[in-house]
Amino acid sequence: MRNKLPIGLVLVAILQFIGPLILPPTLIVSIKPVMWAIILALFALLGVNLVRRQSWARVATVFVQGFSIIVRLLVIVGHSIQGGELGGAVDGWQVSTFVLSVIVSGIILYYVDLPDVQILMT
Repeated sequence: MRNKLPIGLVLVAILQFIGPLILPPTLIVSIKPVMWAIILALFALLGVNLVRRQSWARVATVFVQGFSIIVRLLVIVGHSIQGGELGGAVDGWQVSTFVLSVIVSGIILYYVDLPDVQILMT
């Protein structure tokens, strides 16, 4: 008999798309609706399989959240200053979305890497 599903895993399954999709408003508006549908469908598939305790879904969640952090680190280096020139003003939207995204993705990574969750997903 399988253990009861922890509420944390349900929350991760439902809300895991938030970390990678915290973006500056100008970028959010520029994404086409078809792309939003594809992205949300992929996250829904991943979330359903997390709730079903599929081990590949935990690995995929670790990959997606880790990749999100790596991409944010790469983007923040070149895009945190408006205009891309030294001495320019700091882009507040870029920096704030970077911090929020990394925090959310880090919390999700921490949770799905807990030993209890790993055992539950095997």
